[in-house]
Amino acid sequence: MNRVAFWFGLIGTVILLITGWDIIKENSPKTVSILSSVKIDGNIQPGEYTHHFIDKKNKYELYWRVIGKDIYFGLHSPKKGWVAVGLGGKKAMLGADIYIAYVKNGKTYIREDMGNSPFSHMPVTGENTIEAYAGKVCSKGTFVEFKRKLSGMGKTVTITNKPMRVIYAYANTADFNSYHGPGSRGITQINFLAKAREKKSGIGMLVEDVKSYQIAGIIWGVLFLFVSFIAIVTSFLEGRVESPVFISKEPVGVGPFAVLSGLAIFDILLVVLFVILLFVKTTPTLRGLIAASVFLILSIIVALYKYFYIDEEVVVHELDDELPW
Repeated sequence: MNRVAFWFGLIGTVILLITGWDIIKENSPKTVSILSSVKIDGNIQPGEYTHHFIDKKNKYELYWRVIGKDIYFGLHSPKKGWVAVGLGGKKAMLGADIYIAYVKNGKTYIREDMGNSPFSHMPVTGENTIEAYAGKVCSKGTFVEFKRKLSGMGKTVTITNKPMRVIYAYANTADFNSYHGPGSRGITQINFLAKAREKKSGIGMLVEDVKSYQIAGIIWGVLFLFVSFIAIVTSFLEGRVESPVFISKEPVGVGPFAVLSGLAIFDILLVVLFVILLFVKTTPTLRGLIAASVFLILSIIVALYKYFYIDEEVVVHELDDELPW
């Protein structure tokens, strides 16, 4: 049993160390030299913008940089239709200063709208705040850059040094009117004049950056350590004896059978739920927790079954508790 504990513990520790190193390496800040200016050409270059927001779930990106009294925006959508960002507003699109753009046949089209209801928007009449713009479409999706003043005009939004409500969306159709559809929109709060940092969508915890294969590695590592812990505790409780002893289990009635049956049914339901979640849009963290629960309950079932039903043979060298390892 001590050898079993050692090898399971070693395997679990190695898996966790490799997975942890991979997570740290992926999420470590990358140093990028800031360029002296922004070039409005539809190409978002490393260091061109000082700030970056990313919605990893919807794969939408917003870049910005303030120079003097101007602010430069870069938008990226994974689709090849329109892409938009809205500033301010109260409810959904109502009152938001919306910039919507698309690229078609090599030409970039952009429009500034105002949200006239929670579910609709109309073009800004007269002069708008857009001073320069450019875009491109490639295999990575749609990129659009534009420039405007920090100060607004008329009903358009003035950008100040405080958190601002920001909405965003994109579609796969290159026009101003098509609906974006579900799963391609979002909302956040951004202070565009704050110090340079990368902002990510969601709860802002490390778990949202963990990939599915990394979660699997964490689960397996914890599982191996858990098994090694069981082996160590079992060896400690059983101890060593001077002569072989055969211990038969006494009849225990229907109680333990009912408990084991209930745990087995619950574990099967968790497995079914895990399979369903593989085909439903959800977080890797939730799937990881369910998978970990499946293994934990399975270990409890094995331990209870051994305790109530498996006869034990204790020998001088090492305990043979009839477990599969």
